Amino acid sequence: MAMLSSLTSSLLLSSYILLFVNHAAVEAIECYQCENDYGGIKCDTPCRGERCVVWKWQTKSEVMVKQGCVSGVDIHFTAKIGCRTNHLGATLCVCEDGDLCNRVERTENTVRPLPVIRLQVVDCIGKVTGTGHIGARREHPCSSNYCHMTRTESYSDDFPPDVLTVYDCGDKGEFDFDLRLKNTIDFPGLYANGCYRIQYQPKESVTDCFCSKSHCNTKLPVVQAGPVRCYISHGARNESVVDTNHFCYGDYCFVQKHDGKFTKGCLSVNERNSWSHLRSGHRHILGVDQWLCQHHLCNLDLSRVARATASGRSIHRFNKGTSTFSVLVLLVLFIYSYCFL
Repeated sequence: MAMLSSLTSSLLLSSYILLFVNHAAVEAIECYQCENDYGGIKCDTPCRGERCVVWKWQTKSEVMVKQGCVSGVDIHFTAKIGCRTNHLGATLCVCEDGDLCNRVERTENTVRPLPVIRLQVVDCIGKVTGTGHIGARREHPCSSNYCHMTRTESYSDDFPPDVLTVYDCGDKGEFDFDLRLKNTIDFPGLYANGCYRIQYQPKESVTDCFCSKSHCNTKLPVVQAGPVRCYISHGARNESVVDTNHFCYGDYCFVQKHDGKFTKGCLSVNERNSWSHLRSGHRHILGVDQWLCQHHLCNLDLSRVARATASGRSIHRFNKGTSTFSVLVLLVLFIYSYCFL
């Protein structure tokens, strides 16, 4: 029994150390962490991430600014170094050329200019359809940098689901970039040319898609729920709170923390440009922390997520294992902790 306890403790310790090693290895840049607050700019302690960002957009009454860190996203596909301005004038700059590189001045391309990333303008359609929508809104053409589709399904015990589908020219103007720092479904960090089915409430799911080619939003792709069973909860202050009477299924279980509140649920993926840009593990997108895992009920709390992601356990086609480096590190740490701790 003592040997079994020692083995268990050693493996758990190794898992946490491995997460720390992998997480710390890439997080080397210090970034400003500021945003508008009652007419001024409020700054918290600088954060550390793979890349720094500064995001600026204009409302009817003022210029809005948000600065922070990004980690865990597919930097080969999104979050490319440089500044991009979308069709509504919002600007997003990503940098990694030194600590605190994300000064507001970088958006104006005056001090240490960053490369300019041009977002393509595409033609989209706009319309609304739904089971409870009386008289479909007339379809109309529009232009944007990205076309957008969202389907909300609300379930009841006695009736078929109520479905509302919105086709439009992108999300809110300030959100519309190749790197989605934020979106209307409150799950940032999703990728262009992909569809994602998200559920964190017992009787409602949302499918969110956005794409970068003309007329790409004429038909909403079907996103099948994945095989992984997940806990759900929304807005809890305690990371261990879950709904033990309801569950959902996805390709990933997730825990998301924002403003001290935890949301848990499932995420299913249909990405047209690759197998998947998402990976199990931790992501940080401008003040929002996300943990993804691929083992049944792995999103109970952060300790269980850590064990699931460190061991590389997965029952789905995505992320069937950790990298060779991670496996070797885990093996060495396990042997060391078993023999010497």
